Amino acid sequence: MISPQELIERAYAVLATRPGFVERQDQRQISLLLADCIEAGNSGAFEAPTGLGKSLACLIPAIACAMALGKRVVIATYTNVLAEQYWRHDLPLALSLFEPFLADLKGDEGPPALPACQFLIGRTRYACLAAGLETQPALIRDFQRRAEMGIESEFRSLAQRPARELSRLWGQISAPPVCPGKLCDHYEPCFYYKARRLAERAQVVITNHSVVLQDALLRRASDGEQTMLGKVDFAILDEAHDFVQAAQNGLEFELSAAKLATLESLAIRLFQSVGSAALTAQSVPEWEKLFRGYKAVLDGAQRGLVDLGMAVQNSGILAATPDSVWRHPQVQKSAIPERLEQAKAIATEVGAATLAFTGEARRQVTAWRDADKIGGEIAKSALDAVRGYATYLADYAYGCFALFDDTPDGIEGPGPLGPASVTHLSMTPDRGPVLRLDLIDFREPLRTLLWEKTPWACLSATLALDGSFDYFVRSTGAEPNFAEILPTPFDFPSQAALYLPPNGRIPDPTWARKSGEEEVYYDALARELRDIIQTMGGGVLALFHSRREMEAVYGRLGLESTRYPVYLQRATGASTTGDRFRENVHSSLFALRSFWTGFDAPGETLRCVTLVRVPFEVPVEPAALARMAYLQAEGLDPFAAHTLPLAKMMMRQGSGRLIRRTEDYGLIALLDPRLRSKRYGEEILENLPSGMRTFDDVVEAAAHLGIGALA
Repeated sequence: MISPQELIERAYAVLATRPGFVERQDQRQISLLLADCIEAGNSGAFEAPTGLGKSLACLIPAIACAMALGKRVVIATYTNVLAEQYWRHDLPLALSLFEPFLADLKGDEGPPALPACQFLIGRTRYACLAAGLETQPALIRDFQRRAEMGIESEFRSLAQRPARELSRLWGQISAPPVCPGKLCDHYEPCFYYKARRLAERAQVVITNHSVVLQDALLRRASDGEQTMLGKVDFAILDEAHDFVQAAQNGLEFELSAAKLATLESLAIRLFQSVGSAALTAQSVPEWEKLFRGYKAVLDGAQRGLVDLGMAVQNSGILAATPDSVWRHPQVQKSAIPERLEQAKAIATEVGAATLAFTGEARRQVTAWRDADKIGGEIAKSALDAVRGYATYLADYAYGCFALFDDTPDGIEGPGPLGPASVTHLSMTPDRGPVLRLDLIDFREPLRTLLWEKTPWACLSATLALDGSFDYFVRSTGAEPNFAEILPTPFDFPSQAALYLPPNGRIPDPTWARKSGEEEVYYDALARELRDIIQTMGGGVLALFHSRREMEAVYGRLGLESTRYPVYLQRATGASTTGDRFRENVHSSLFALRSFWTGFDAPGETLRCVTLVRVPFEVPVEPAALARMAYLQAEGLDPFAAHTLPLAKMMMRQGSGRLIRRTEDYGLIALLDPRLRSKRYGEEILENLPSGMRTFDDVVEAAAHLGIGALA
């Protein structure tokens, strides 16, 4: 039997014959390391720098191990954009590398087949045929005929409407978080369920971090009876530097007016889905009574939230674990313990009523079946519908109890996800009062959900800090059997340079905020950015840490009538703004968090990345305050253990937007004066690519690189 390693070597031999291929030994090395991990069931952490060809390096061993060992491998990225790139561009190329020698591998049963592969993302990213036929029948029929996967990006590409109209239409046809499943008339052709069925059988699945977490939570909620991905032999997590952020988004919980409306909507859908079975069983009155009772509880909870918001009017912390976090002075300063019982009563009532509703729904349908009031496919479909809705609703009910770590007597649940969390009331103008639970330590939850369940490999271009994986291990709980940092394939000393303004040019942002001199700070930033843009002839991506700062500087720039337009990232339409920047080599772009990672503008378009300020997390939000208190309780310095490493990671990511190809070149401009004046400045700079020459004059820096308006 041929080994995965031999298949990998043959695939790379084919790749070497392809036009434009540049051989990189470290790309092959990553593939062989991954194959070893998959075969032996070991876990690994690997820093694979930009330009190494990481996507192919992951796909080739996944395909090889599927063919040689029958292994099922899931490859997950942080963003849907990269997942689609894997599926549409990288996977076809990777599969084609194995085709030329398949015939040579002929055995007793003939030549091996290429593994079945499937793409899967979250349910709400798929179009719903039922919703579309109800609201936009002509549009959904045209989309169904033309779409390959039925996902949102395809819809936006094929529909060809203005961005605002596309968002409105997508809201009408996107899939709900839960649906009737097999009871739906459109179950068989459903985009999402087709992808789910294929993913459960595929040997290589391309997905995102969110689906990996949803799958783990579904297994937990159903005691392993239900999954999204089927049996997984190995998981490859690309963009793993963002996995904590994905966990934060996926494991948070909130009780709000919007969530209560969703619960009611799902209850209505369940009520309607089983309606025909209730009619056949002559049990419509009992079925209606069950629904009305649950709706009354949800309506009461809505009123309770409003009353709570009116009583408090400001955000505050209601509970925190462990007790050392709750007793911390900074947490107590933001605490509102006097509203604890009022908030707990709302959460407990919603949780208990939700479990009672789903339990009684299941009991009624089972009773109809057992009494032969319904049978055959009607009974099976009705029970499937109840099971699908009940899993989601029960999981939400347990989340209500977890808000205050208080499951009522007589109710058995999965218990809290982790030992450290904070529950708080947030008051927002657009959403009203929101009860939220945020985890502040992801190590134990991720160990329980993922690391101890399936062998894995985590990869990123910026997974290590200060030459080690210590921060990644400490923040995620992942403990790899093997770890390796691969060198960059780029020649940074010749392709890039650093620019740091001289001392005194820009005020310290902390001093400016505390002394009320922010206007002076904004003026200085605007002057500096104007000089950079004019010197470079545009092609500047300026990355900001806050919208307020970005808009204040943009308003002072004064470049509206020049040949160097500056685009500003608005609250919506980020992708459109990025496209406009790519299309005009003399333009510049002011952007926020979503452009620090994952944004790609290779070539002449992007000649300078400007990091305006070191993106330190400011502990003002409840989760951040509680995290700082938790780290102190563990005997750690919160700044050294969390704030500074997180900032280093972001600075690495932001500066990494510049050099994406071997032919790229340009300037990294760092405008935060604290990089020169504070001790941590040197640590941050040491985590950037080594060997770049540093300048304190932007004209000299541009001349050194031979670029810009004056070159």
